This record gives sequence, C-alpha cells and structure tokens, in this order.
Amino acid sequence: MKNLKRMGILFLLAMAVSGLLFAAGGSQGGGQQQVKKVSVSQTSSDQSPWQKAAISFANFLNQRSGGRYEAQVYASASLSQGNYTIMMEQIQSGALQVAVESLTVLGAYNEKAGILNMPFTFADVDHVLRFLELKDPTWEGWMKDFEKSNFVILAASPRPMRQINNNVRLIKTPADMDGIKFRVPANPMYVAIFETLGAKPVPAPSSEIYTGIQLGTFNGEDNSVQTQYDFKTFENAKLMSIVNYIGDLSFIFMNRDFYYNASPEDRRMFHEAGQEFVKTDVAENQTYYNVAYEAGLKLGVQFYVMPEADKLLFKNKLAPFYADYEKKFTPAEWKAFFDAVARTAPK
Repeated sequence: MKNLKRMGILFLLAMAVSGLLFAAGGSQGGGQQQVKKVSVSQTSSDQSPWQKAAISFANFLNQRSGGRYEAQVYASASLSQGNYTIMMEQIQSGALQVAVESLTVLGAYNEKAGILNMPFTFADVDHVLRFLELKDPTWEGWMKDFEKSNFVILAASPRPMRQINNNVRLIKTPADMDGIKFRVPANPMYVAIFETLGAKPVPAPSSEIYTGIQLGTFNGEDNSVQTQYDFKTFENAKLMSIVNYIGDLSFIFMNRDFYYNASPEDRRMFHEAGQEFVKTDVAENQTYYNVAYEAGLKLGVQFYVMPEADKLLFKNKLAPFYADYEKKFTPAEWKAFFDAVARTAPK
C-alpha cells in the first residue's frame, strides 16, 4: 500500500513538473516559445513621420518582449491595396493587428471623439499636445469608446494642422470656397464643414488624391503641408492657404481581441511602445514640415498665410455647423471638453 501511495505521489509530481515545463516552453518543447506576429500598417510613404514612428513602436515591442512578439511595419497600406477603408476593416476583423491612422479617419467610427477636429478649436500643435497630456476624463472616456468598433487606442500624437490647397484660386475669404470641389475624408463631419463653407466636398480615400486632382474629380484637398507633400498633391495643386484651422491626431491602435488576449503585462508593454511612437512622431513632424515646405516652393506652390482676422470670417460662416454639431453631445460633455481646451490654450 505504501508503495502504491509513493507511486501515486511521484506520478502527481511528474505531472506537475511536466505542466510547468509546458507552460514555460510551450508545446514545441526545448524551451521554445511561440512568436506572435504583429503586422503594423500605416497609409503614408516609407519616408514619412508615421513610418519612422511605427518602426520605433515595432523595435520597442520586439526588444522589450524578448522576441515573443515580432512586429513588422508596412508603409502605404501595402497590405490593404493602399486603401485606408480596407485597412480599418482588416483591423476590425483581426487580419491586421496594429494600424496608424488619423482622428480624421477614426472619427467616422466615434462621432464624439471627432469633436477635436472641429475647426478653429485649437491654436496649434502644442495646444493639442497639452490637451492630450491633461487626460481629461471626458476625453479619456471617448477614447475607451473606440473599443465598441473593435479598436484599442494605444497612444495618440498631435498631427500637423490641416491647410487648404487647390488649383482654382487662392482661398482668402469664405466666398473663395464657392463651388470648388475638395477631396475630403469619408467622414460626415468634413462633408458638413465644406458644404457649410460653400464648397463641393467629394469623399475619397487618400490613395485617390493624386489621380483625383489630376483628372479633375476634385480641385484640391485639405491636409497638412507634410501630408500633401507625401501624397504629391503639390504636383497638381499649388494654391495653398495656411489656415491652421483643424487640429488632428495620429492614433496607433490595436485589434481589440488581440489586445485582450494578451496578459496584463503585455498590454502595458503595448502602451509603452505606443509612447515610443508618439515621441518619434512629434520629433519627425517638424523636420518633415521643413522638407515639405521647401519642396513645395521648388514646385511653384504659393503659400498664403491667412491673418487671424480673416480666420474669424470662416468661423462665423461655420456657425450653423457648430450649432448642429453641438446637438450630438450632452451639455455636460460639451462643457467639459471646451473647459479642457480653454485650460490648455496658449497664455
């Protein structure tokens, strides 16, 4: 009987040890562990700040995980036919694990977060950065709401301010917008903004900007100087008004299922990698602005810096848009957001 008991104890110990070995080494044996592949997709060129920032994210994740994760970055949405709409669908389905896109795009999935894109809300990029660092509870709640669309926001970086460019006439007053066809993102907010200003918005993916202007489908677009350079808009539209009228964000985000299937420690690591993305993105954007601006001048782009007094004319013209957009929020939400904007405004 004693021998049977001893054999039983030894059997249980052997089972426990083998379980520990399996947990440590995985089913492959020999201490090996399964490497988790992470595809990181972004829609800009391989020379853009997004690409460099995404590489920073991937390098951090690969090194910090000790090789348990293997992240690779893909520029120009090359896994998505160059189309951000397809890329977003792939993130939702889990075909892609991580992506980089702007609030301009993600705002279509989360209307309340899109409030940051309201024209003339932020003075400059630094204002947006201070707002993000404040971590206002109302804003943080809207970031959590992206999970309803199967995204988890890992980090947000202030994106360069949006400007207006076209090949018909230089935009100096709201009347100059009349009848001009502008490519806009597939976001109802942007359609409403341009319609209110008297223009003709044409929703289209960024991959169609160059050929769309070239073929006359639209006459111009609104985007940062850096982005318009990146998508070669300067070759077909050379009348750019520096308005700084819309603040924007760059998000690095993850498929929700991939995120929550990871351990709490790995989730923290994902967010730490996201902060590496932000640091690189902020640093690279200013450098890239200088490159883009100089390239624009060489291509014959006329840069017109709009005076503050003239911006007020645009803001007044947009009064019906503001009134309509406010209806999407509770009074408490509206107040909380604009109180946070005011607290972080330039002194």
